[in-house]
Amino acid sequence: MTQSIEEIFIDYIASSLPLFSRQKSAYRFQCPYCQFSGKNSKGKQIAPSGARGYFYQKNNAWNFECKRLNKCGKSHSLEKFLEIFYPLLHFEYVRLRDQLGTTGFQTNCPSLETLLKKRGLLSVKPPEFRPEKFYQSLKRPAAPPAPCSAVAAPTAPKVTKLPPMRSPQQQEGQQSRLNHLVKQRDQKRRHRSGELW
Repeated sequence: MTQSIEEIFIDYIASSLPLFSRQKSAYRFQCPYCQFSGKNSKGKQIAPSGARGYFYQKNNAWNFECKRLNKCGKSHSLEKFLEIFYPLLHFEYVRLRDQLGTTGFQTNCPSLETLLKKRGLLSVKPPEFRPEKFYQSLKRPAAPPAPCSAVAAPTAPKVTKLPPMRSPQQQEGQQSRLNHLVKQRDQKRRHRSGELW
């Protein structure tokens, strides 16, 4: 028995859905809306039987629904669930459905073009080409050459000064000063804690 695209994607995200399990005609998992903390109203860990999120198939469409009606009751299509929680996978899902021709009007999935426009990856308006502006830019008269006296003399590049380099003797002196301060700090610490010298 071959799996549908929706079942392939559900299998793919199953490892990231807490308390995921297969039922007879549905998939059960912890609802990401009302059970995101993983604890019930009494503060105890949710048992696998207490998971209330479901993926189920109805009229050839896969949907998500939370069966915790008095608290949550969220429900929408699998496509919308992927868009909210897995945006990169959602793009791939729409792309595959678009290749099969099962997107667009009167389906539960937008076309790839609509999704790209919605995300701002495809411009809504085509670029405008105005020939009159293009030709005007070509017909501009060239600026007359500047007289020689008006040309500024080239200036020398700005030089930034580097800090003075330390000699090896200066570096050794600095290191011995640091070693001395560390030694003093350790002696004060031992003196405060009551250790013997």
